[in-house]
Amino acid sequence: MEIGVDIVDLDRIETLYTRYGMKFLQRFLTEEEIAICLHKPQVVASIAGRFAAKEAVVKALGTGFSGDVHWKSFEILNDESGRPYVRSTDVNCFQGRSIKISIAHDRRAAVAMSIIDEIGGK
Repeated sequence: MEIGVDIVDLDRIETLYTRYGMKFLQRFLTEEEIAICLHKPQVVASIAGRFAAKEAVVKALGTGFSGDVHWKSFEILNDESGRPYVRSTDVNCFQGRSIKISIAHDRRAAVAMSIIDEIGGK
């Protein structure tokens, strides 16, 4: 089992989003993630939460964003009840692994935690 955590300052994300708009979002989010964020009541917090979640996942993987793993190698989506989950888009690095994430935010920061475990408890 591996754990990753990340925290992101909302003011930093707001500054970048205000300055670069969609270009900023398209650099690290998929089209589906962007659509989700833009439909949330707190757009900046949603963007920051996904940013933190992606960082937490690569920390748990132990790879960082390198090699086959890049910002759009996976998505942070929500199920019907609103719970976030990870979906791989073009990488086999999650094969045989279970990934769980949790995202939270307040007025100043977003935080995310990721737990990655081998399927079957290896």
